[in-house]
Amino acid sequence: MVDSWATAADVTTYTGETSVTDDELVRAQDIIELFSGITFDAVVDSPRNLRCLNRAVAYQTAWMRYHPDLYLNVDVDSISQDGHSHTPAHENAALVAPLATRWLRRLTWIQRPLRVRKRYGTDDFGDGNLDSAVADDNRAWTPL
Repeated sequence: MVDSWATAADVTTYTGETSVTDDELVRAQDIIELFSGITFDAVVDSPRNLRCLNRAVAYQTAWMRYHPDLYLNVDVDSISQDGHSHTPAHENAALVAPLATRWLRRLTWIQRPLRVRKRYGTDDFGDGNLDSAVADDNRAWTPL
């Protein structure tokens, strides 16, 4: 039994790919762990997150079958040859399956942006130095 959020049966169910091997699941699991920021050993107590990770591994496993050059890619911003050009949709487009990326975006710890509160004593422009001449230019003038 391989340690993975998805099984070979899950891959077949969601993608139609058959005869999935444990080795393929391990490789896909490794990629999804990298991009999810969590390992299989971590406690995931949310059924929603487990479902997202299950689908991400399933789609990544199937996608990797058709991208055997995944481990041999070269980092480039754009490619142009014989009048044809190629620009990836994002920096990891050659590494992660499109549907796996969508499932990863639904993880609660990836979905919620980090919110930072303003420091005590800051004005509306976020500059706490009320004596700054530069900050004065950004403030509306009001009579005393």
